[in-house]
Amino acid sequence: MTIENMIVTLNRLPEIKAVVDTGTDLVTLFGFLLTAIAVLAGAGVSAFIYKGTASNQMTLAKAVAIKESRQAWINELRDTCADYVAAICTMQIHTESDGNNKEFIQIVNSRDPSGAAAFVDSWGAEKRTLMMSVFSLGAKIQLLANPGEPVFQELLAAVQRAADEVSISKGGAAKACEEIISLTQRILKAEWERAKRME
Repeated sequence: MTIENMIVTLNRLPEIKAVVDTGTDLVTLFGFLLTAIAVLAGAGVSAFIYKGTASNQMTLAKAVAIKESRQAWINELRDTCADYVAAICTMQIHTESDGNNKEFIQIVNSRDPSGAAAFVDSWGAEKRTLMMSVFSLGAKIQLLANPGEPVFQELLAAVQRAADEVSISKGGAAKACEEIISLTQRILKAEWERAKRME
């Protein structure tokens, strides 16, 4: 090897670039801040919408529960008033039959005193059962009624009149029952309108 081959020649110097750190890259920082603001704003809007939706759903659920409760109460009032009118009418028939019953008992007693006694006991038990039904249903109507409203006060007065008249032969129980039906229809219509409006 010769010396000539060993000499390295430099024809040109390599370029050396110096990277100078000037500090913070404002474009990147601005982009990061915008992204953070967008994420926070989106989360805030989502939370606000969720809160509003949850509140609306809660209000709707409460209104539906009240409507269902009111509908059950309407059904209960209607059924109780119908049962009360039926009990009053049955009791009135029983009262009207007292005269014929006494004559029948006298005829039976002349031939079969023990049969007549059994018949008297049966007739008395039937009357007591009917009276208990009238009192029970009347009390239930009072408990279902709203005594603060005038139409309910009228209904309760008619219920009491029917109970007072039912033991009187040719009494006014039938008229009181007609009034009960009319008042109950007014109440049920008004309450149904409230239920439809979810009040």
